[in-house]
Amino acid sequence: MYLKTWKEFETASFNLLLRDPTRVRCTMKYCHSQGTVVLKVTDNISCLQFKTSDIQSVKKIEAFYATIMKQIISVDVEV
Repeated sequence: MYLKTWKEFETASFNLLLRDPTRVRCTMKYCHSQGTVVLKVTDNISCLQFKTSDIQSVKKIEAFYATIMKQIISVDVEV
């Protein structure tokens, strides 16, 4: 499902991450012909997407990915 605002996407993504950090995957896809970036966060049950062509969103995306990656790799996984 595409979320309309950045804040909605960011909040929903962090909530998804907090539920089960070991199952969350994040992808980013850039479409040069349309000039858009599509972000996708999924845990194979829920799929959250955000699409933007706003160049100012790039800094937000960088900060978001840095935070998400820190959360994912900081989880103590029992083997």
